[in-house]
Amino acid sequence: MEKIAALGGADRRRGSAGLDDPDHVPGDAGQTILKRTRQPTPQPLRVESMQPIKIRRLFRLCVLGMLFAAASLKPCQAAETIILVSSQETKDSLYGKWLDLIYTEAFRRLGYAFQYQGHPGGRAPVLAENGAVDGEIHRPDDYGKIAKNLLRVEEPSFSLSYVAYAAKPGIALQGWESLKNTDYAVEYRRGAKVPEAALPAVVKPEKLSAIATAEQGLEKLILGRTDIYIEQEAVALETLKKLDTGVFDASSLYQAGVMYTGYSYVYLHKKHAALVPQVAEVLKTMKQEGVIERYKQLALEK
Repeated sequence: MEKIAALGGADRRRGSAGLDDPDHVPGDAGQTILKRTRQPTPQPLRVESMQPIKIRRLFRLCVLGMLFAAASLKPCQAAETIILVSSQETKDSLYGKWLDLIYTEAFRRLGYAFQYQGHPGGRAPVLAENGAVDGEIHRPDDYGKIAKNLLRVEEPSFSLSYVAYAAKPGIALQGWESLKNTDYAVEYRRGAKVPEAALPAVVKPEKLSAIATAEQGLEKLILGRTDIYIEQEAVALETLKKLDTGVFDASSLYQAGVMYTGYSYVYLHKKHAALVPQVAEVLKTMKQEGVIERYKQLALEK
């Protein structure tokens, strides 16, 4: 009984120190061992219940920001397109290729897209005058005298020449006045405003005619149906490359004289009056940078 009582006393001591003391570790009878205090083990960061809400709010803000940015870019993506026109022959010529390069860049600098259209015969000036397009790309300095709704961009694109072509030998001309008191059958391309304005004053009405395309004009000249064909030099040279040499022998053609040397200007419809001086300034800058001359070389390589 004494032994049992001793054990019971030990157990009672352990009970008072073990069950009630959290730092107690049972040991041998009659002993109490205190365990070492442990440092808390680092726990992974838990996402608080409010964090998903914060993430959703942040996501909404990001979406709104992207929508706002897209809306602000829309005007640039949908830039207004400026459409300028000329005859199809001019568009296909060295001049047309050169002009396309020049004004694609000029209007890009002003924030516009650009489109160059070629049209047959005299349709280009009709479209420009009516405002169906935004203007004409290739006109002389005095074109404003007959263009009612078009405004000239004061800075020219470049200089150009109209040349008299002939097949019959012995014809020599220099300027419009040299056609006075002659009996030559003279033809020009319909819609070419420089010869259209100048020739009636120096060529007899029954000796003057207009043709729809440069190709037709040169073919008639080769066949001897006319004596002289007036055309822009670059347009004529480009057209000669396209002639069917098996049918039309162009070896007899030559330049009988330079009839006109002047400058090429863009004319914008009056609805773009505010844009006219802006285009002029951009052209001046491009010339100072040497851009327009570089574009001429590119056009020659095309």
